[in-house]
Amino acid sequence: MKRPFLLQTLLACVLLLGIAAYAGRLVGLYDTWSVGQADIAQLNAETQTYLRSMREPLDITYFATRAERMPSHLKETERQVRRLLEALKDAAPDKIEVRVIDPDASGVAGIAYAARRKASSFSVRRVLHDEQSEQKIWSSLVLKPAGRSDVLIQGIQSEHLPHLEGLIIEHIRAQQKPPRPVFAVAANGPYQLLPSLLNERGSVIELDLDQSSDIPIEADVLFWVQPGVVTPEHIRSLQRFVQSGRSVVLAGSAYAIGYAVEDKRTQFQAYRFDSAWADLLYPFGIRPVPDLLLDTNTGSVNLDVGGQIREVEAPFHLRMLPAFYNMKEFRLPARGGINLVAPSALEIDPERVAESGFAAEQLGTTTENVRVLPLPEGPFDNAALQRGIGVPKQNLLVRLSPQDAWHGEILVLASAAPFQDGIINQPGYAHRVFTNNLARTYGDPARLVRARVDKNPLPRLVLPSDGHRLVWRLFTVFLIPAIALGIGAKRYQIWQRLALKRYVSAQRLRWPVIALAVLVAGSWLWSGSRQLYLDFTEEKLNTPSATTLQLLQKNAERVQATLYISARAALPTELKGVERRVVDLLEQGDVPVSVRRPNELSTAEIGRLAREGIGPFFVERVQHDTLSTQVVWSALHLRTGARDIRIKRLNERALTHLEFLLSAGFHQLENGRRPRVAVISDLPRLSPAEALEDYQKKGLIPPSGADVYSQLKELLSNNLYDVQHINPKDPILPPKSDVMLWMQPRRNSTPVIDLLSAHLQQGKKSIVALQHFNIQQRQYRGNGFQTVYWPQPQFQDFDRFSQLYGVEQVREVLFDRTQSHLDLETQVNRTAVREYDAQQVALPFLIRAVAPNYRRQSALTRHLGDLLFIWGNRFALDRQRLAEIGMDAQVLISTSERSWAYAWSGGWLPPDVFSSSDYLQGTQPLAVQLTGPFDRARFSEDAEGRSQIKLGEKAQDAGQLLLVGSSEMFKNEYLYAAGFQHDQFLLNAVAHMAYGEALAELQARRPVSRGFAFQNPQAKSAWRAVSIGLAPLLFALYGAVRLRRLRGGS
Repeated sequence: MKRPFLLQTLLACVLLLGIAAYAGRLVGLYDTWSVGQADIAQLNAETQTYLRSMREPLDITYFATRAERMPSHLKETERQVRRLLEALKDAAPDKIEVRVIDPDASGVAGIAYAARRKASSFSVRRVLHDEQSEQKIWSSLVLKPAGRSDVLIQGIQSEHLPHLEGLIIEHIRAQQKPPRPVFAVAANGPYQLLPSLLNERGSVIELDLDQSSDIPIEADVLFWVQPGVVTPEHIRSLQRFVQSGRSVVLAGSAYAIGYAVEDKRTQFQAYRFDSAWADLLYPFGIRPVPDLLLDTNTGSVNLDVGGQIREVEAPFHLRMLPAFYNMKEFRLPARGGINLVAPSALEIDPERVAESGFAAEQLGTTTENVRVLPLPEGPFDNAALQRGIGVPKQNLLVRLSPQDAWHGEILVLASAAPFQDGIINQPGYAHRVFTNNLARTYGDPARLVRARVDKNPLPRLVLPSDGHRLVWRLFTVFLIPAIALGIGAKRYQIWQRLALKRYVSAQRLRWPVIALAVLVAGSWLWSGSRQLYLDFTEEKLNTPSATTLQLLQKNAERVQATLYISARAALPTELKGVERRVVDLLEQGDVPVSVRRPNELSTAEIGRLAREGIGPFFVERVQHDTLSTQVVWSALHLRTGARDIRIKRLNERALTHLEFLLSAGFHQLENGRRPRVAVISDLPRLSPAEALEDYQKKGLIPPSGADVYSQLKELLSNNLYDVQHINPKDPILPPKSDVMLWMQPRRNSTPVIDLLSAHLQQGKKSIVALQHFNIQQRQYRGNGFQTVYWPQPQFQDFDRFSQLYGVEQVREVLFDRTQSHLDLETQVNRTAVREYDAQQVALPFLIRAVAPNYRRQSALTRHLGDLLFIWGNRFALDRQRLAEIGMDAQVLISTSERSWAYAWSGGWLPPDVFSSSDYLQGTQPLAVQLTGPFDRARFSEDAEGRSQIKLGEKAQDAGQLLLVGSSEMFKNEYLYAAGFQHDQFLLNAVAHMAYGEALAELQARRPVSRGFAFQNPQAKSAWRAVSIGLAPLLFALYGAVRLRRLRGGS
């Protein structure tokens, strides 16, 4: 046969895929917002009618960077805005004047003019010479109706284009008649004063969402207080409401407290609500913790007790003072205390929050002196509340900001008490001020205009019947296979005609088939698994390690394993493989496992498991072709005698570390205890200058900051560590602490250094993450809104300790050509009220660490993906001092060879420091592990009262200290940053210190995508030539060979 059909078909498919991929890359260079959208220059009929009826002239100025200087993905944006403005002018040529100005091209005068109109440039990401970089561009509209003030539409990008016409028209209308907000209030119970208070700021619609799930679209803001009924339809209605641009305030708790007077003593009784409050918050990544929250900062509350109004004090009446809640982006700053009665702390799941389309921000917290107690079952009084477990600051006020600029935001309050009758007007508190602040902020005219733009939502589909679903499912599932079978049948005739047997004989296929069968059978027999699989990963990540099997087999006879899991049909797709993987792994280790279904459990068993922390949790899954929220079980209980280990939630993230979790669990059962990790994390602070200028001069109290490392602690707890919190104001190291984890030391850190020194002297292990600066971005009207960068000092005074052992963190701003990008908050000072915009930053102080710059011999970094050292600092090693004290220093992570530094001593960073050719000599340490004798540090004072530190008592054994040159990477906002493995680095480090090399290797076993190290221009050119030209070259060669054969055959 002259033309082997199969080979030609395969090559044709490859060719088509190549063309499609290349075309996709070309299309991706341009703005694709208009695909499936109407032409932006085709104004809708309502807009044309409105413009023709305008009586007052309108001046529109578009401040825009020229298209040829725009990044490639924004070139089309500038052109489309121009087309829209031309269409608006054509609709009312006598009334509308349009000007387009490039401030940069106009020089200082142009920038100053734009600043007077309050327009500012902003940062966007740009790939230049195959490197991440940023560019300042202009793309803002200023509308000026005659005789009225300017209206600014700032930062127009591609996502604004589909609704830009409507936004312009709504702004013009708002200038003629300012919009008045409409508040919807759903608050059954003692919340009757709330609608009256909101009515002072706008119209009010009272809803009963316990009876109906409908939220009227004419409402601008929804206040939903202590929901009683929440169904999937409620969730969908709420999501649609937010997606329309409206804002939501949610307030509630998982429980309530009843009050009674007995013998002149106040008695309390806790009452659990049903799951409505948790059901409402779950889809947005928030979980109310159903524990009694106690704090030392409390206040009295006027309550109806036994028919009389009494002033009641209790440690669960949490008083949130302005120092503990931050309203910087609201219309009013935090003023006065807010009393949260019986609040449920708000636990944030960052992964879930991101999936729901939001970013979570902690606005209000408890103090550092907070405790939790299990909710009491019977009556209790204040005397019963003296105990409890000390925990870090707990979240009381959380804001969910949308990733989509056109969606609204959600504010979640951990108690409904501030809106409750009798409390909302209570003297000595700022509940009315707080409520008015919410009403003014979410009812702001600019916010209302944006929300009321018609976004042309797609019409809701009518849910089909089961019969229709079956027909469509059969059609979509079997249509393509039926077509393929039909083509195959036709081709079979051609196959026979072309005598394919001459090319594919049984003799040729025999040995490949036998080899494949032997490979499959050998893999199956060797693994001893019930499941048949092949592991083609380089490091055999899908094959249980010898360490895991050895640990399981060693304890197999003593351990009972019980898997509590819903039936496979009831689980979402990502959890359907849990049972197979867990049972298969345990059985390979000869560990018998019992699988229990929820419907097999008695009420008593469910109650016992709930007290042990095992129970159902919420998931989203597609059921009957509809996305729904439901409750599932997926937990593992390991027991031997009186010892037990509970993996409370086997979700998608836990499956990534399944081998480690099982091995760690068996290790803990064997040793009788969990490794204890003591965590101390200082709170973010303002600089003295910021506190003075922004708060104290205005008579305000500077906020003390939230616990920005709460997700870190939850991550460690989920990986079976006993996590203990150390209060930085009164530091006491819990007994039997295995690892001490210290995030961002700040002065005065003497008490904590003393704890750390004693810990290391005993031969124990610690991790310290620290940096000198957090670099802030600011834009000021006075300098034309040019972005300036200020390194905010973190007052790190840990160096006085580390220098004793030959290591210093250099106090400078560090840069690296191997950089990355982030969306960072930028303070924009247009008016007296500051604005905060998230702008794309890709400057070299965002240092990307990659595998070629890791220590390959270390279990901490051997299998690690990219890390982002956000404003990180390098370490300087004194090799002579290290040798004198017998300390071994291993550099685990380094910069590239193209890093440089700037010795900052105050003021803004000069623009020329962001590029350099004067690089530091060689790679620079970003993470260093010290192993050796840590003699005890002793503090004293000199004659002038200055603190002195020197080494004293000799070390008992060799300790270990890991120093990481960035603490920012472990904060809640960046711990799970996409494309980086900050969480994995932390887990590897803690596992290595708590368990040793073997289990650290298990912790690190997961698929890894690694980035490239810095490439010089010659290497980039070579790779560009290969990636762009190789495929066309191969196709050309194939065509030449085919042409030659055809000519030879003729």
